[in-house]
Amino acid sequence: MKRFYHLLLFATVSLAPSLIFGAQVNPRPENATLAVLRAFETHNIVMIGEIHSNKQEYDWYCSLVATPEFADRVDDIVLEIGNSLYQKSVDQFVSSEDIPLEQVLKAWRNTVGLIGPQSPLVAGLYQTVRETNMKRRGKHQMRILCGDPYIDRDKVEDEQDVIPYASHRDDWYAQVVKEEVLAKNHRALLIMGAMHFLRNSPDGPRPSIEPKLRRAGAKTYLIMFGTNTPGERGRVDHRFDSWTAPVIPRQWLDRGTACPVAH
Repeated sequence: MKRFYHLLLFATVSLAPSLIFGAQVNPRPENATLAVLRAFETHNIVMIGEIHSNKQEYDWYCSLVATPEFADRVDDIVLEIGNSLYQKSVDQFVSSEDIPLEQVLKAWRNTVGLIGPQSPLVAGLYQTVRETNMKRRGKHQMRILCGDPYIDRDKVEDEQDVIPYASHRDDWYAQVVKEEVLAKNHRALLIMGAMHFLRNSPDGPRPSIEPKLRRAGAKTYLIMFGTNTPGERGRVDHRFDSWTAPVIPRQWLDRGTACPVAH
């Protein structure tokens, strides 16, 4: 049987790799979905820095948003892979209105940061939110917020037309969260590429979305994807082999940090 490496989610990136993977760290696993639900008890914003288009991640996302307790307490899911130009169509789609798919798929296919065809996994997450809302008619409904600038790719002649949008992607995303989440006293799950949420970058300081949200009153909880293959290629940290995925180490949770694992 082919064995896949573990995917890990760290709820902070302020720890050095040696502290995460060194012998002195001996985390105790906790179900990842339950850990995220617990985070929302004390935080209004939970941020996930993802590895784009990874099936393990998106399988977990879909399971998470379909969990009744999550759908009860979380108002919004803010996606980097979502063009704000199509927010109205996305609202109609996830609220289970009878809308042609062609009217909404540009939201995840025509983004500023698009490079090549978009993974079908993203469409699956949109569909899962729609299906979950349909099952909850008369109950609290979740909304997908498009966090990418409102570029009209049909009018783009060359990549020079994209530069004005690309240079303000983080600012735009943060503004969406401030206006559509924080101003309405909502709770939201934020999903964006890991580099946009980094607190400490190996390449030096970089602008971060999180400080902007904190200054606006958000109480943020950061989760970052990683792997159990630190150091040289092919090396595997076998301490995670016995864990039933997905999990988050309790030791990091107790310190305000976390790490879900998926096989």
